[in-house]
Amino acid sequence: MAASLLTRVKAKVDLHTSRRARGLIQGRGRSMFKGSGEDFDDLKFYQPGDKISDIDWKATARSGEPLIRQFNEERVRHLSIVADTSDAMAATAADGTSKREAMILAAGLVCFLAQTNGDLVGLVAGSPAGPVQLPSRSSDGHLELLLRTIQQSTDTASPAPDSAWLLERAFRVTRHASLMTIITDEAHPALEDFSMLRRLTTRHDLLVIRIADADPLLADDLDHDVVDVNTPREISSISRSSARVRRDVQAYRTGRRDAISGMLDHLHVSHLVTQGETTVVDDMVTLLRRREFRRDHR
Repeated sequence: MAASLLTRVKAKVDLHTSRRARGLIQGRGRSMFKGSGEDFDDLKFYQPGDKISDIDWKATARSGEPLIRQFNEERVRHLSIVADTSDAMAATAADGTSKREAMILAAGLVCFLAQTNGDLVGLVAGSPAGPVQLPSRSSDGHLELLLRTIQQSTDTASPAPDSAWLLERAFRVTRHASLMTIITDEAHPALEDFSMLRRLTTRHDLLVIRIADADPLLADDLDHDVVDVNTPREISSISRSSARVRRDVQAYRTGRRDAISGMLDHLHVSHLVTQGETTVVDDMVTLLRRREFRRDHR
């Protein structure tokens, strides 16, 4: 019988790190979802120190006195994992590990931390020809199924990346406001996805985890063949050993990476680029700690 993926994730996450990270997902009792993780309770008169953003302007106009909305925090939060299960994610990551395994570890970390708080986790993945969706649940069996679904849906025979479809699908099927973690490669989301990402931010709090590609040339290791997953075809040793090709490839990758990061910054979306399975946990914990710091200093 195959070992549990969730158990493997827990074993790979250092206990001290997981304790620090638990409080970040939990938010120390506060919503991480920009107010969407709360239920409306009542109105009360505005007092100095209350948030201006909580003022109910219609109620204020009717009463003639400034009124603010009071909320009760939801006991159960919804988390959504949007997994790029295309053939690109079956390739090698920058650190030499599998991008698929790095994605499973990233998704597993979200599941593990959410499980601590009883939060519900759902999945959106697949392609137009084979959409994949799992509802939001919290049991061990469900989280294990979620990770295995990502694993089994991602291989070199999977369709090519289609971030536009994946994000649009996530927008349509994710009903509850959620903390949505999008896991993909360094080339996505594409700049053309700006409008859909902006729509997603109106309903959800987004995290984007991008897993870096391996060096496509591997000029220092010409004994090993390099095959483009999307084409697929072997990259010739002449191209791989050319200094001009190397400069052009590096300039293209850097420009593309910076452009996507700039787009996500413009949308105020938390994001990171990780090297692969060896770095993804530490990088995600650092990102979550940075988010917590920003909330505490607003």
